[in-house]
Amino acid sequence: MHEAFELIRLVDKLPLKICALATWDDSFMLSTANPKGDAHLLIYDIKDGGKCEAKLTRTLKKFTDKPITQLAVVPEHKLFIALSDGELFCADLDSYSIKKPIGRAKGASFFAVDWQTIRVPWERQELRVCVVMKKKLNFYEYKRGEFVQYKNELTLLDVPKAVAWVGKNIVACIKKDLYLINTDNGEVMDLFSIGVNRTEPCLLQLVRGEILILKDELQVCVDQDGKPTQSISITWSEPPISVELVEPYIIGVLPRGVEVRAFEQKTVVQLIRTNDVKMLASHKNTVVAESNVVYKLEPKSYDSQVQDLVKSNNFELALQIAGLIQEADEEKRHRRQDIIRKQAFYQFTQLEFEDSLKNFLIIQEDPAKVIGLYPSMLPSELRSTYASSYPSRPITLTGKELDDATKHLQKYLTQLRYQETQKLQKIAKEGGGEEAESKIKKTLELIDTTLLKCYSKTNNSTLIGSLVRLPDNHLNLAECEKVLKSENKYQELVDLYQSKGQHEKALKLLTDFSRGPTSSGLHGLEPTITYLQNLGKDNLPLILDYSKLVIKENPKEALRIFTEDSVEVEGLPRDKVLQHLQQNASELVLPYLEHVIRRWKDDTPFFHNTLLRQYTIQTKRFLDLYRKANPRQGRRPKAGEEPDDTGMMRKKLLQFMETSKYYYPQEHVSSLPRDDMFEERALLLSKIGHHDVALAIYVHVLSDQTMAEEYCCKNYDAEKEKNKDVYLSLLKMYMSPPDLEKEYGICLPNGSPRPTPNLKLAIQVLTTHHCKIDTIKVQQQRMQVVSPHFTIQETTTCAHCKKKLGTSAFARYPDGVIAHYYCAKVNQQGQEGEKPVQL
Repeated sequence: MHEAFELIRLVDKLPLKICALATWDDSFMLSTANPKGDAHLLIYDIKDGGKCEAKLTRTLKKFTDKPITQLAVVPEHKLFIALSDGELFCADLDSYSIKKPIGRAKGASFFAVDWQTIRVPWERQELRVCVVMKKKLNFYEYKRGEFVQYKNELTLLDVPKAVAWVGKNIVACIKKDLYLINTDNGEVMDLFSIGVNRTEPCLLQLVRGEILILKDELQVCVDQDGKPTQSISITWSEPPISVELVEPYIIGVLPRGVEVRAFEQKTVVQLIRTNDVKMLASHKNTVVAESNVVYKLEPKSYDSQVQDLVKSNNFELALQIAGLIQEADEEKRHRRQDIIRKQAFYQFTQLEFEDSLKNFLIIQEDPAKVIGLYPSMLPSELRSTYASSYPSRPITLTGKELDDATKHLQKYLTQLRYQETQKLQKIAKEGGGEEAESKIKKTLELIDTTLLKCYSKTNNSTLIGSLVRLPDNHLNLAECEKVLKSENKYQELVDLYQSKGQHEKALKLLTDFSRGPTSSGLHGLEPTITYLQNLGKDNLPLILDYSKLVIKENPKEALRIFTEDSVEVEGLPRDKVLQHLQQNASELVLPYLEHVIRRWKDDTPFFHNTLLRQYTIQTKRFLDLYRKANPRQGRRPKAGEEPDDTGMMRKKLLQFMETSKYYYPQEHVSSLPRDDMFEERALLLSKIGHHDVALAIYVHVLSDQTMAEEYCCKNYDAEKEKNKDVYLSLLKMYMSPPDLEKEYGICLPNGSPRPTPNLKLAIQVLTTHHCKIDTIKVQQQRMQVVSPHFTIQETTTCAHCKKKLGTSAFARYPDGVIAHYYCAKVNQQGQEGEKPVQL
């Protein structure tokens, strides 16, 4: 307990009996009676000129015929209301002249005043009075200088001993029972009894729409619906006679004296012994009265009260009183923070960690100072700085207490982290200076690092992983390295390195543990592959360097480093990746290019040409193996229908040649063998518009009239110069076969017959596609074949023996070739086909 009030005698040994008491501003009035029963009204002013005393300023003798038994002052309207001999009246507070009685008849036994400011629908002041007239309640409202009845009277079962307003309703005490009465409809609700030890009711209207009721020594607060508003009620030392609320205290007049309690905390603050105090009134000043003596309860200095309360660890009451001190806002804020700081430290020493840390958060205490309450949490270089900043030596936490404290520290740091992050975002958005930003980041570094230590202490691997993986974490690398290594949290250490951009350290750790125990979480190549996949193009040298280890161990898995469908991998410079694979893993070049072109739809000509070259090389290799394994094979399978890898690779090559638009076909013709892969050559030739050669391959090398027809159908275009004569070229192939090797550099497969005219197919083409063939060019072609006019010169040589014809007999072939008759005959015996024209 502490001394909140000092009892100062204002009026001593008055030769009159005090019947009623009221106070307002710096004044109070006493209703008195002399031994003869004459009623006097005494008005006093309270003077505080170094010594507190009361000065009698007015004596109104025989103010009323009978003594006033109840007084109420309404300073806002400059009037007071008095009850005398069953009559209720109001009087002017300046002139003390009685205006007029309230109500039309005598018989009033009690009244209750309600004055409040109504803000809806407009702001106005409202003064109401409820008057007990025997069993009836009458309601009056103050308007235009007088009280008028504004509600119908309500009739009760019996005469109330006392009434009080609560909101728009009335609480009435009948005998020993309390009732809540709705003034609008007259509905009555039972509340409770005033108790067995109390003979008179004690009701106190509170300004917050509640009413305080005394039930024996128990104090209960209810609202206008009759519901309790406080979970814990005050229990007085003995039943009070009357009470008054003097924030933050509630004062009760008890038979043995005046008891002062903290209203919110319910605790006893002070007990002032008096002889026989009966009355209590409070407004600006608090006054108590015995039968002929008046005292003032003078509050002690608020500043000294706060100091006393803080020393006795009564922080909540200290905060309430500190709010009453008249001082500048900044000083008030500093005082409040100091009290809460001491309260938080005290709560921590009492193991009330949750409340303590909440208070530290409220005042935004320096996090380092809070963390310093925990052993080993604060970096060693900061411990000495904050060791002397506490009110007393911090307690040492161990075991279960330390675990409990650590859990609450996690919550505190998480909330604080959110607040500091919000500040940082605000600075980034609105600007606030580099110094402020640097300070916040330093605080966040301490918060995050301590959080990691908390998670490690509670062995929460999930939260450790989440924290180190945060892209915006502010963890101190050196501190956290020690923590994670000591706890063997190597996966989390890798994540920490990654978040801090220490990729070289992370990859070295992954490399060291790739062949280590599986329990480390880093065993095998998968962690390294995943890490490399997430690095991105800015770290290409590291990716290429550390991928060599994976390539060496498992080339197939290594390919995933460069083909994962992620933004980071897809954004790598593909030309440099290709060069790296060509130098270190040539077997991965082809699958890498397939992924780049097919999956990522890359249309870079360089990649398409390189992939086509790879397909060609692989197809030639497979074909060579296939031909050697089948040297006596008769008719070759159709391209792409070869067994196993040979057919699969050749099919890929043909499909890519057919579908890709981004390679340069002219660069690839020369890479094909002259005596094989004719389908591929035909495809390339078609891309560059060499239709004659392509058709020559289909007709005379592959002997596939269907493919030749399909080729013409696909490539014919009457609007394009190169494509409008494809059917004419086909007709030419049948009518006048070319010398494939001489004209086109194509070597026929071993055992293939020499191309000869096929007039039947020529006529078929002409009949079917005559509308697509230029007939003038056809006539010229026919004349070349059937014309009997030709010239033999002195230099003309035989097509077979290469000797001059001279005057020897000769033969002429349909295509115009001339040879010695003998040579032609010999050659004819070894080949089938059209006979030469004999001349």
